[in-house]
Amino acid sequence: MSGLMIKDCMLLKRQGRYFIIVLVVACMMAFTGSENFSSFMTSYLTFMITIFSFSSFSYDEYDNGMAYLMALPSGRRNYVKAKYLFSILLITAAWFLGCLLRMGLFLMRFSAADYLELLPTEPIYLLVCLIYVGGTFPAILKYGAEKGRNVAFTVLAFLAIGVFMIARFNPRIPVLRSVSAEIGQCLETSPLTVLFSLTAVCVLVLTVSYLCAVRIMEKKEF
Repeated sequence: MSGLMIKDCMLLKRQGRYFIIVLVVACMMAFTGSENFSSFMTSYLTFMITIFSFSSFSYDEYDNGMAYLMALPSGRRNYVKAKYLFSILLITAAWFLGCLLRMGLFLMRFSAADYLELLPTEPIYLLVCLIYVGGTFPAILKYGAEKGRNVAFTVLAFLAIGVFMIARFNPRIPVLRSVSAEIGQCLETSPLTVLFSLTAVCVLVLTVSYLCAVRIMEKKEF
């Protein structure tokens, strides 16, 4: 399994310019924006690295590479395990870097006290991206890298539209207005409760996703 992770690290190394551009864009946007806009730095870095974890499947499929990888002694289960472990470590590292940069931004432009107030919300970006990974990897393994990513982006687009519609028509629907108020109050009064709940959901999604991915790979023919 370590060999498969080293392979992905080598692919990561070849994309050095891509990550430099992502980092520069995040810094420029955050350091020129307002205090509220600074969250863009953490969320942008985390999400863009999440997208890269999807592209690693495309490299594996290139020139019938999957058939070769599945013939190695590591086996199909270890391939799936290596993908999940590598992606989780990579996304966590990107999120941690985003948190450090955002903290540096607050120390230079605002104050440490302001950042400490936002600190409990930082892990939400990481957890949301990991949940997205959990929902995407089985689709990629089932339908292939290109079709799987299209399915994942379609689901993400519908979710984004749904959130926008809820936010747009929230004042007109009493049920949505009350639910939104309760969520907002919970985030203000007990953010740790929301964080622990989202962490539990993330662990559950990743566990189910991994089991589904292993099952898909064991039945897939190359």
